[in-house]
Amino acid sequence: MRRLDAAVALATALLLNFHTLSRAEETRTVTLGLSAWLTQPIVQSAWHGAELAVDDANALAARKKSSWRFRLLAQDDQGTANFGVNVARYFIKEKVAGVLGPWSSDAAMATAELYEAARIPQISFTAGTSQWTSQGNRMPFRIVGGTADVGATMAEVVINSLKGKRVFVIHNDSSYSNALTDELTSRLVNRPGLTATRYLVGRRSTDFNATVKAASQYQADVLVFLALFPQAAAFVEEVRRSGLDAKVLLVGGASTLSFGQAEMPQAYVLEYELAREQCPRWKTFTQAYMRRYNAAPSPYSYYAYDAASVLIAAILQSDSTDGEKIAASLRQLRHAGLSGPISFTASGANAAPRFRLYQYQNKGQWRPAGVFPPGAGQNEKCL
Repeated sequence: MRRLDAAVALATALLLNFHTLSRAEETRTVTLGLSAWLTQPIVQSAWHGAELAVDDANALAARKKSSWRFRLLAQDDQGTANFGVNVARYFIKEKVAGVLGPWSSDAAMATAELYEAARIPQISFTAGTSQWTSQGNRMPFRIVGGTADVGATMAEVVINSLKGKRVFVIHNDSSYSNALTDELTSRLVNRPGLTATRYLVGRRSTDFNATVKAASQYQADVLVFLALFPQAAAFVEEVRRSGLDAKVLLVGGASTLSFGQAEMPQAYVLEYELAREQCPRWKTFTQAYMRRYNAAPSPYSYYAYDAASVLIAAILQSDSTDGEKIAASLRQLRHAGLSGPISFTASGANAAPRFRLYQYQNKGQWRPAGVFPPGAGQNEKCL
């Protein structure tokens, strides 16, 4: 009888152990949301970058025999507050572990409290208003510089690199554009020997004839274009057509623009990160992107890849899908991004934003013209 009892006990223990191992080996699939203006080609390039980050994370998990797997759920927020709120409610219902985005500062500001209440971290790679990460919320994070950082750097570029004396700043009424324009002009208005003015355009404007005429009448030597990215090509084309020889400064993703054979040496763009073309990880990503999508990545492809990668790294480090634990991990991480190390301040802002200035050359090429802060990236290990 004792032998039978012992056999039963052993069989029970083995069965329990088998079930425990089975549960441990079950795949844990985590959904990440992507909230962005998906109908825009440059946004689709960001979407592709995030997809590659998820693929890389899943491939690594398989090699390590990890149970974690990730999937990307993309929704179109059209870059607006109203659609951003609709997407946020859907993501909350779907219990996503984190959100890449929202795309615009308008959507980010409108959804901040919804995500905060649901304890869902957001990592933005475009929504740049510094106000978003300065309201005391725990869930917003941003891997690129905010408007305070961008405005300060643009002022340095206008004053020292472009030698501007009469600066004409074009903006719209979006949260990001207003905040960046306020930051930039506040740093220019009291400079000796320099005057600056601002000019408001509509969010959907594509006719910039009146804008360029106003800049010409102002005798501007530097035009700073801070309206929406989809408007930038039409604006620069109007400058080129008009023959105005003022320097043009663009921001955020505009290095994807090409003016064909046109001479536009006065066109500059300030990008949010440092390109590391010589680094193995940068090359690997670029090659993988071109193989899969048969096109070159945009700057936002790299930013979105980094945003997805750092979110996944925080989930793995916390070994949890609990938003509070993920957010705590994000604040502790120093992640090796494609452009260099990524870390966050207590408020969720990028702890050390860097920028690269480019100048347009013939045949669609942009030549590096400076890095900010000066020397950024020089002493970083190339991964």
